[in-house]
Amino acid sequence: MTSPERESLCAHVPLPLFASVMGLSGLAMIWHAVETSWSLAPVVSTSVTGLAILVFVAVLMLYACKWLRYRDRVKAELQHPVRINFLPTISINLILLGILGEAWMGPVATGLWQAGAALQLVLTILIVNIWLNAERPAASINPAWFIPAVGNVLVPLAAMPAGHELVAWFFLSIGLFFWVILGTLVFYRLITKAPLEAAMQPTLVIMLAPPSVAFMAWLAIAGQLDGAGHLLYFISVLSFLILIPQVPRFARLTFFPSWWAYTFPLAAFTVASFRFTESYGWSPGPLHLLLAGLVSVLIVLVAIRTLIAIVRGELAGH
Repeated sequence: MTSPERESLCAHVPLPLFASVMGLSGLAMIWHAVETSWSLAPVVSTSVTGLAILVFVAVLMLYACKWLRYRDRVKAELQHPVRINFLPTISINLILLGILGEAWMGPVATGLWQAGAALQLVLTILIVNIWLNAERPAASINPAWFIPAVGNVLVPLAAMPAGHELVAWFFLSIGLFFWVILGTLVFYRLITKAPLEAAMQPTLVIMLAPPSVAFMAWLAIAGQLDGAGHLLYFISVLSFLILIPQVPRFARLTFFPSWWAYTFPLAAFTVASFRFTESYGWSPGPLHLLLAGLVSVLIVLVAIRTLIAIVRGELAGH
């Protein structure tokens, strides 16, 4: 018999909470970049990857419990115009954990990213068809729409080291195609409609993820920094600079599970900055270390605030 506390947590665990695994994976990516740049043992990145795996299993079990016991609530999330876009965070988590675990999980890591890539493709097709068949006002468009389609640009980071060049090109093409379309739609909505509601404002940071990850994917495919690589990286820099004036507004927001939208995009930009510098043969400097430190602290703070919300039962209100 399930305890009331577990039952309550199971009933109210939100779909966007899967983004917490993306955030922890981003933290592992940052420290892998730091450890590689300064020739350190991969202790922190491996430990955080292990933690990300545990969190993924825990959230997956809780959401499976919610599906079994509170199916109407799950169906309501899947029919929600915003929350449905967080469903592919599950496949993205599989891809990320496969990338991070490549060195020490071997075939298991390969199976994770391949399963994640297949699921990502299925969810992309499914959700895009939902967009095509459902009429909705322009005001409902938000940066979370990037997740289902542009998550595909992660696949080349795993596919190229495994020798699957065509697979890498296929998924990068999908991601870039939808990034251009959705970027236009999202900016149109942000400029011409009312500001995003408070719970959705953290998703503005998601706009930083596509160019940052696409830059790393392009490096993986091209094998060197060329004109397209410069273009993608400097678009990510522009996105980062646009977000800086938004920081005071973000700081005033109360806690929502969508706070996790801050984490992976900033981590991806941090890692992209390391890769850009290394492509020129330069050693990462104090600014890289500062950025890595600040983003790491942010991810830890969001994780702590999430645990507090779970203990207090605040997730039920979100």
